[in-house]
Amino acid sequence: MEPARVVVEAAKLVPPGRALDLACGRGRNATFLKQHGWSVVGVDIVEEADIVLDLEANDPLPFESDSFDMVCIVHFLWRPLFAQARRVTRAGGVVASAIHTTRSTMNPKYTVAIGELRSYFAGWEILLDREDAIAEIVARKP
Repeated sequence: MEPARVVVEAAKLVPPGRALDLACGRGRNATFLKQHGWSVVGVDIVEEADIVLDLEANDPLPFESDSFDMVCIVHFLWRPLFAQARRVTRAGGVVASAIHTTRSTMNPKYTVAIGELRSYFAGWEILLDREDAIAEIVARKP
């Protein structure tokens, strides 16, 4: 399986470091990052993940603040997770995300409004920002 375009693009914008792949599934993005020099921790409810965790449990992520150079959230919408992603991203690090929008045919329960994904990163440097059926963003923590 191919990695998400937003993860490939984000990896070109920051040097390899420590990455967190939230809702990693079978690990297509983590595998890509590892092949490009990243140390990756994959978190998901599936047993293939490095850390098996229910991301919708509203518990804080089990990581120190400012501990990752990249955090990926691709095609998984649990709005409280964005605050956690911001918390665990270190200064100069990025969050890379792709989420279906209300313009897509996805169940509306799993979509963001146009502009919503961008709103989670107010005060951050936006390196990539696309919106159509899928919203994609790469935002750098100040």
